[in-house]
Amino acid sequence: MNISHRILNPQTLFSVYGEFPSLNGSEIVEILLKRDEPRVSIKIMTGNKPKNAPARWPRSFDVIYLGISFIGAKKITQTGWGHTNIVDKFNIENSSDSASVLISCKNDFSFSFDCDWISVDSLVPGSIGTP
Repeated sequence: MNISHRILNPQTLFSVYGEFPSLNGSEIVEILLKRDEPRVSIKIMTGNKPKNAPARWPRSFDVIYLGISFIGAKKITQTGWGHTNIVDKFNIENSSDSASVLISCKNDFSFSFDCDWISVDSLVPGSIGTP
């Protein structure tokens, strides 16, 4: 999944994770479709701990909320949706003119589309009270 040249602002993600992190096992908590650009924005909650957490982050956190936007979205298809959408497969394939995104979840939810660019909108620690 070498997509670094498609990410408009890779510094935050790469400085914290070193690479685009695996999102398998994460939970999709929000998907927003915007007409302008057009854009698909996804908010994901992951337990995938960063390699280099920023010093200003609290010492105690058990999840990361990652906001990602896919700009120039096209060929959008979606099936299913549920209360708990745990990612079984999150794959981004790069081609010469776009990136193809495929997300499938364990509850039969699937979402796929092509996009021109990827933007990291937010990367925030959180706590859901996991012991």
